[in-house]
Amino acid sequence: MIFQYLPEPIDDLLSVLGYWDLMLSGFIMTMWLYGIALLMGFIIGLSFAIFRQYGGWILSRIATAYIELIRGTPLLAQLFLFYFLPYSLRIPIVKWNYGINFVLFGKDISIILLNHRVLVGIITLSLNSSAYQAEYFRGAILSIGTEQLIAALPKYTVVVYFIGVLELFAQAHNIVAYTFVSLLTYIIVAIIFLVLITTISKGLDYIYKRTSIPGL
Repeated sequence: MIFQYLPEPIDDLLSVLGYWDLMLSGFIMTMWLYGIALLMGFIIGLSFAIFRQYGGWILSRIATAYIELIRGTPLLAQLFLFYFLPYSLRIPIVKWNYGINFVLFGKDISIILLNHRVLVGIITLSLNSSAYQAEYFRGAILSIGTEQLIAALPKYTVVVYFIGVLELFAQAHNIVAYTFVSLLTYIIVAIIFLVLITTISKGLDYIYKRTSIPGL
């Protein structure tokens, strides 16, 4: 009989945590995408909400079409459209990178904050966020609070993994490739997302309660 070696759970955990630098860089990238997409989504969403409400016949129809188009199509499809469209149109893509490098506890950490792929991810997430925020500004959606979508936005950033952006989920995939420990790695990543989203949600609930007008 051939006995298969089964690693101890503690050994697996230590093996995965040994790549904490990749998780940290992935977390920073996730928060970077979240922050920019939320800010840009707010600006664009507010503009389209005003257009839809007060823009007259033409601007109102344009805003409505934009909101329904973005909300009615899959986020991943939007991502692939913006990513592959320049290649389909034979538009040359210049390779460029802007990032940060630092050393933490003896680990060299490099994070690419902006390049062509990250830019596509930011544009896609911002437009998707803006369509929902535009509706919240109009008060058209009553079944889900604004703070719930804002809090949940970080988990939607994982789609940029499919175009090669090294956010948290992509770094988890790299850790699995290094350690061959898949289940525990993704459990840890899931816990990170759970804690992150719960923290943001609780924070927004607190802000809402402190700033809300009684009776509204």
